[in-house]
Amino acid sequence: MLILFLVILYFTIGWFISLNIKIFSYLDFYWSSSFLIVIGTLLLSQPKLIETSQFIILCLLYSFWSVRLSTHLFQRIRKTGEDSRYINLKKKWKVMYGVYLYGLFVGEGILTVVLSLPLFLLLDAGSLTVFNFLGMTIFIIALLGEMTADRQLKSFVSNKDNKGKVCDLGLWKFSRHPNYFFETIIWLSYGVYGLDLARPVTLIGFIPYIIMLYLITSVTGVPPAEESSLKSKGEVYREYQNRTSRFLIWFPKRVIKLVLIICLIGGVSVKELKAAGLDTQNQQAQRIEKVFNELRADNIEILNDFYDKKALFIDPIGEHKGLDAVKDYYQGIYQGVEDIRFEFSEIISNGNHHVAVWKMILVTPNLNSGKPVILHGNSVIKFNESGLVSYHRDYFDMGEFIYQHIPILGSLIKYIKNRLKGQ
Repeated sequence: MLILFLVILYFTIGWFISLNIKIFSYLDFYWSSSFLIVIGTLLLSQPKLIETSQFIILCLLYSFWSVRLSTHLFQRIRKTGEDSRYINLKKKWKVMYGVYLYGLFVGEGILTVVLSLPLFLLLDAGSLTVFNFLGMTIFIIALLGEMTADRQLKSFVSNKDNKGKVCDLGLWKFSRHPNYFFETIIWLSYGVYGLDLARPVTLIGFIPYIIMLYLITSVTGVPPAEESSLKSKGEVYREYQNRTSRFLIWFPKRVIKLVLIICLIGGVSVKELKAAGLDTQNQQAQRIEKVFNELRADNIEILNDFYDKKALFIDPIGEHKGLDAVKDYYQGIYQGVEDIRFEFSEIISNGNHHVAVWKMILVTPNLNSGKPVILHGNSVIKFNESGLVSYHRDYFDMGEFIYQHIPILGSLIKYIKNRLKGQ
């Protein structure tokens, strides 16, 4: 209770300072440094713990991690200012943002105490064990990995020639978030360090790892970082997503494909592997033709099995992000359509990437007095690892599709086109 009180007091002071300077990103700094309060209070309240090597070493691991990360965050926040996460929260909470953010500060304080569980489990620790050494080894490897990832990213960003580019060097070639990956491994090392097979209660020392793994991969770490990178780098980052592991340190996808082709996996020949790849391409191409020709206003739900939830759809009319937005768009443009079909002259495929060349024949009372409208165009479609469309862009002539069928405006567009052709 004393530790919880002191930690919340520390966060309260941090909140008051942040409120005055109007930069709440320092919450990250207060959180990473707050573990020093837990350690200091434990050692001062129980001086005998200083004589326990098992406990002291874990304190050193926590402290080293805390000092390194808090220093790194403090320097970054001083340089970059308010993080987009807190800017969005202030916009969302408006005049009450200070009150709600205080709740967030207090919540982080409670989280600090929960994440300190491995320390509390060693208050009656004995001599060093094999799990202690294993935990230390994992910690050192993870810390060095995180420091290396941070240094590589900092070096890349500091180079002005890399503006607008994606860092895919070093560890970032094998994971889109190697720093976050190693951060979770650090928390795993604390659980391993305190494990004692004779005391099943020590298994709860893995709770901090589970919490941090969830928060980093699903809440505060990877998701906002991905969203921010997509906004700032667009298609360049999408290409990076297609070839690089999201979180785990793993080989680039093109290397894996090469290894699968070179090696015989379970007796499967290279020819069979290639055939399987071609079969997947053909299946995807067939799905494109099927969805294009079967989609109507009354069966929009078939798109659930075609588009990814975060799919991006672009055509000359507009840009739509997310499955729901794409479905709403199709629902609107298909209203009143009496008949529509697509004739595909060619679908060029390269892995999960396809370019479909088509002719659309559309019948609707809203265009050309209900007579068939013929439109030529092509679509660039990319499927993700789950077999769903993550990117879809249509290219066609808006004049041929709509404007030429509007009285007066249609005649004017035809005249301009003829003039451009020299007629």
